[in-house]
Amino acid sequence: MTEPLKPDTAVTAEGEAYPSKRLQYTDVAAPEFGAAVPLAAHVHWCRIPLPVDLNHINVWLLDCGDGYVLVDTGMAAQVCMEAWDKLGPAMFERKPLRAIFTTHIHPDHLGLAAWLQERYRVPVLMSKRTFEQAEMWLRGTDALGSEAIEEFFRSNGLPDSNSIRSVFTPQRFAKMASGMPEVLRHIEDNEVLEWGGRWTALATNGHAEGHLCLSNGEQRLLISGDQVLPTISSNIGFTAGNQDLNPLDSFLSSLQRLRTLDPATLVLPAHGLPFQGLQQRIDDLVSHHHGKLAAVVDACAEPKTGYDILPIMFRRVLIGVHLFLAMAEALAHLEYLVHAGRLHRKMGIDGIVRYTRN
Repeated sequence: MTEPLKPDTAVTAEGEAYPSKRLQYTDVAAPEFGAAVPLAAHVHWCRIPLPVDLNHINVWLLDCGDGYVLVDTGMAAQVCMEAWDKLGPAMFERKPLRAIFTTHIHPDHLGLAAWLQERYRVPVLMSKRTFEQAEMWLRGTDALGSEAIEEFFRSNGLPDSNSIRSVFTPQRFAKMASGMPEVLRHIEDNEVLEWGGRWTALATNGHAEGHLCLSNGEQRLLISGDQVLPTISSNIGFTAGNQDLNPLDSFLSSLQRLRTLDPATLVLPAHGLPFQGLQQRIDDLVSHHHGKLAAVVDACAEPKTGYDILPIMFRRVLIGVHLFLAMAEALAHLEYLVHAGRLHRKMGIDGIVRYTRN
């Protein structure tokens, strides 16, 4: 679920029309789909179209001197591969692709890693937790059954919980990915990577388990993945199979870690425009989530299910994948409040979980 934060004017699907006075956007014009533009020393900004509401992903080519490291890939869709058919020859005939790094598990970031690996014969790198999730979703290792998924959402009040089956399944994920890449090694938190500069991997969980940002302190650059976006709030979800039992707390803690970076840092997000104003953007995100938390606590003066909370948190009609993301985000907020001692969780004799204010 991606939700505009206090828009002053109409917002495009990717949020780029949002004229925040608290952020300073780069003067570099966004590249066309399948093209690259220099953004900073040793960094090229590229765009791959996406066949979903969020209509693009920014991917980054880091110039290491003898070749490029690619950060994120796009998903396994024809429109994305056509963009790579333009971008690859334009960039890699002069300097070869040397490696692929994926910030996290979501298919717009990892989906074409196997396809690009086969095409360019290069290693793929990611965090250990991202690798574990990829193994689960793409190779069926310990994959959740559809019945367990359906039961999870039914127990949280969703009337037609089997409608989630077509959204939250290994089969659907696999259709958006080109297969399981061969992963050379796992990138660790705080690992320093010499990729045309000194990039430090930062574990930043919450939006996705195993999410890594890349920080270059010397150049004051942050490749933020989906952790910090300029105009939309990334989905923070609690669902069946979560290892992280309090993802919203993980997200808010990760934001405080990023808040310590240089105020002049240029943020290179996965969606939208590069910007300065990291601390201000973090303040907005924190305020956004605490506002939602306050509304949820007020609503739970009487027992509420996760499904009951949806109209409290979201004003749009929710169907399909948006319903799944909204349920997951509502439950992340409810579970945060349980861990904080502000709500009590109890399963009734009907097998439905309800949350009540303490």
